[in-house]
Amino acid sequence: MERSNRIGWAQVRAGIFIFVALLVIAGGVLLMGQKTKMFVAKGKLRVVMDDVAGLKEGAPVWLAGVDVGVVTAIDFMAPQKSNEVNIFLEVDNNALRKIGPDSKITIKTRGLMGEKYVDITPSQQYFETPVTVLHGTSIMKLDDVVQKAGATFERLNTVVDAITQGKGTLGKLTTDPVLYQNIVKLTGELNALAVTINHGNGSLGKLARSPEPYNRLVTILNRADRTLQNIQSSDGTLNKLIYDKTLYDKLVALAEKSNQAADDVRELNRKITSKDGTLGMLINDRAFYDKGLSLLTRADNSLKSVEKIVVKVNNGEGSAGRLVNDTELYERMNRMVEDVDALIKDVKEQPRKYIKFSLF
Repeated sequence: MERSNRIGWAQVRAGIFIFVALLVIAGGVLLMGQKTKMFVAKGKLRVVMDDVAGLKEGAPVWLAGVDVGVVTAIDFMAPQKSNEVNIFLEVDNNALRKIGPDSKITIKTRGLMGEKYVDITPSQQYFETPVTVLHGTSIMKLDDVVQKAGATFERLNTVVDAITQGKGTLGKLTTDPVLYQNIVKLTGELNALAVTINHGNGSLGKLARSPEPYNRLVTILNRADRTLQNIQSSDGTLNKLIYDKTLYDKLVALAEKSNQAADDVRELNRKITSKDGTLGMLINDRAFYDKGLSLLTRADNSLKSVEKIVVKVNNGEGSAGRLVNDTELYERMNRMVEDVDALIKDVKEQPRKYIKFSLF
């Protein structure tokens, strides 16, 4: 009986130990899950970069300084074609929706041990459908910085050597005693000039020591201030130009009328130049122009012919010329007219003398 009780107590202790062990394991799993966000929904994101700078699987992913994921795998995308490397990330779904093409993805170093992590700047947009592939930005490595610093120091040494040897402007400033003496001389002259100015000698000295220029300037400013006050307080032209609302309205109305007049002039010009109107046809019709030119030519030819006829008449050529210029012919015609007139008069007075009528 005693043995049976011992066996039962041993079994109870074993069960209690196993139960406590299970509680510890469950608590550890929960803690690890909370730390690594094991129970948070995640999405996949692939980042393509030229150089991962020693990034390893399991490295954290930060979004705006917040730990949102982990690096799951790293491999070359297409070794036969390029040197680009794929970085596969697992990121919280909510954070993944804030990652877009405008996000900057870089690899940075954290701590003294040089732990690498992926740093992502948030996008300005929120994507309902998360982006799956993005390109990262390579950062400058320490070796590159050291090489550039070495090249810079070499150039600096070259410049220092040139200065030491007296080459260039800085070299001459450092090694040329004549230049130093000129600078000393110039300093002395400037000192003498300053002393002269302080004693009130010369134009600069008078400007610095005499109160007259200052007083004149104050007087000019006072006069300008009084002028402005007079303009503001008086009823003159400038005051009306500044403060008269009616004048402004008239100017605006005049500007509007000018615009309307300009529109009317443009419309009149359009009507004049249009081929639908008389003036437009006169201006634009080539056939009408040709007819007018032909008419003018014919009129000019007719005038020339008339001028020739007039010249001939004046010269007494032809019948018309003789009628105009022959005095004898004119006198004969005049006598003939007089004779005919006398004959008609005599016929009227004595008709029986010229007409005889008899039945038998």
